[in-house]
Amino acid sequence: MRVLNNTLNKNVTMSNINISLSFITKIQFVTFQMTYYGPIILLIIGIFGCSCNFLTFTSRKLRKNSCAFYFLCSTIFEFLTISFGLTTRLAADHFHWNLQNKSRFFCKFRAYYVSTVPLIATYLILLSALDRCTLTSVHVRLRSLSQIKIAYRNVLIVIIIGLLSCSHILFSYDLRSKCATLPGMYTIFDGMFVVFWLGFIPHGMMLIFAFITLMNIRRARQQMTIRPIMKTMHINQKQSQHNHKTNAQLVLMMLVQIGLSSLLILTRMIYYAYYIVCPLFTGDAKALGSFLMSFTTLLYYANYVKSFYIYTLTNLSDMPNWNIRCLKSDNGKILSSILGPPNTSSTMAVDIRNTSSPITPHTLHCEFFFFFASEI
Repeated sequence: MRVLNNTLNKNVTMSNINISLSFITKIQFVTFQMTYYGPIILLIIGIFGCSCNFLTFTSRKLRKNSCAFYFLCSTIFEFLTISFGLTTRLAADHFHWNLQNKSRFFCKFRAYYVSTVPLIATYLILLSALDRCTLTSVHVRLRSLSQIKIAYRNVLIVIIIGLLSCSHILFSYDLRSKCATLPGMYTIFDGMFVVFWLGFIPHGMMLIFAFITLMNIRRARQQMTIRPIMKTMHINQKQSQHNHKTNAQLVLMMLVQIGLSSLLILTRMIYYAYYIVCPLFTGDAKALGSFLMSFTTLLYYANYVKSFYIYTLTNLSDMPNWNIRCLKSDNGKILSSILGPPNTSSTMAVDIRNTSSPITPHTLHCEFFFFFASEI
């Protein structure tokens, strides 16, 4: 009887070992395929999307637009993020190019680069959300902040802050068994810095500005309900319904962008903080830890390739025509190509580029078509 029990226990143990080995083998295979094809796919769709955004925001009519300038600068930093970060990651994982684990200089440089450049791109999107928030305000002084000369200054300030705020990485990262943060307080500080400064703070502020913008739009529509004519404008029912639909699409796009960006970034940030603060995976769990690190890394870079495609998905009927007309407009009359021929039954007494003019739903319709063309 005892011999039979020992035999059964050995069979169960061998079965568990076989299941464990089979699971580890599958995890390793999936990780290998994911780290090879994932960066290639993200590079292709990311470069294409950044190129489309670049062509859009360098069009003649958008060159002097503050929010479009934020989007353009963000697109540039997104391109720098994926082009360097993904190529070096792919080379290290599959082509035995481990310079970051051999060169102390490159270890510090890459760690600083892949933290600073995405940080700047994220805060440039935050500036665009702030720009929309001020633009839709009922206060003239706040609307006057949406100017291209102010955008130039704000972009420069964000770049300087981004470069300085990540400077600690040059000291905290060094070669150990591989390129990583120094032990002790360095790892804890770096983890909290990444989670809060690159994760919770900018995305939380984006969400706040998004809801303020929504309230500003609703307030403007309510004012037009109380004073539907104002003796300066006549808006027919069809036009009013179109304005309402446009504003709803724009707010939906903003919330989808912010929500998806928060999901992608925070998933990576939380796991990264756990990885550097908690003990490393050992034994069979090491394969699972490698899979989670690779998966969250791809999510992190996916955040910087999505802007063009998210807008297209949330505005399927408007985005292609808007881009084509924007790129083909030789006479600079992009506004008329978007809004169509002027309605002779209505008169407009508000200049959409005059920040001292009162905000109306039609004003929001005109301005927002420029500003919501593409966002992360």
